[in-house]
Amino acid sequence: MAPVYQIALIQFDPKPVAVEENFNTAAKYIRDAAAKGCDLVLLPEYHLTSWVPDHPEFLSATRESASYLAKYQELARELNINIVPGTICEPHQVSVDSGSETTEELHNMAHFLAAGTGDICGSYQKKNLWHPERPHLTSSGHSPHVAFDTPLKHADGSPVRAGMLICWDLAFPEAFRALIADGADLILIPSWWYMTDAGEEGQELNPDSEKVFLETATTLRAFENVAAIAFCNAGGLSCVAMPIQGALGRIGVGEEKMEIVPVDLNVLKIAEENYKIRMDMGGESWHYKHTLSR
Repeated sequence: MAPVYQIALIQFDPKPVAVEENFNTAAKYIRDAAAKGCDLVLLPEYHLTSWVPDHPEFLSATRESASYLAKYQELARELNINIVPGTICEPHQVSVDSGSETTEELHNMAHFLAAGTGDICGSYQKKNLWHPERPHLTSSGHSPHVAFDTPLKHADGSPVRAGMLICWDLAFPEAFRALIADGADLILIPSWWYMTDAGEEGQELNPDSEKVFLETATTLRAFENVAAIAFCNAGGLSCVAMPIQGALGRIGVGEEKMEIVPVDLNVLKIAEENYKIRMDMGGESWHYKHTLSR
């Protein structure tokens, strides 16, 4: 039998530019998750700074928040727990036209930190930027989606491979397919998605638009990719979605809560035996093989 892992989703709405206070909130929940025997914790996008790009202190808060990655690594070592600390906005100096001049780019980054060591198993820079983010953030562009090995193990001792996406990436099935083609079993998605994101006209058409979007997309991505999808959203509806089982541990809108979700990796095996999606994707005759960069 495949192992059952306990994944803690920590849903909270962070205070604007209050980096230390938000970190303390996250750390309290992480310690509680470790004490309850959890294997992995996932935090929301922008959990240290909130998303307030027009705030006069936002850029200075991102510079401060970048240093907190080391604090999460310390917690992963101390508590022997795997941590995906949501996303952290990291300023990067890049050269202009390969010259001596530099400019500052803001990258929205997710990292997977290994239990016991704090090592970074994998990192991901947000690719599909929500349109209000585009004046402020730099996308990862044409860089491929890459999966990575984690300290979690399958029943045969092989590593569980994970991939990371961020928020609006959820709307792009191609991102999931690329990670599955690279062997991902578990896809982790920190998010900053609110129930008003359809805009005024969209909400007039359907006030539950974003609720329908998130509940449908998270479950569908799990089924169509035969993968465990862990989604932690500051705006609510965090869950772990599994093929066969559907959404597990869904947290309500407006709740601050830690939900611990048991994830049975044997479910992925059962789903693949029935759907054979990964088998088809791995075959030489797969119709859509040309769409993936391997």
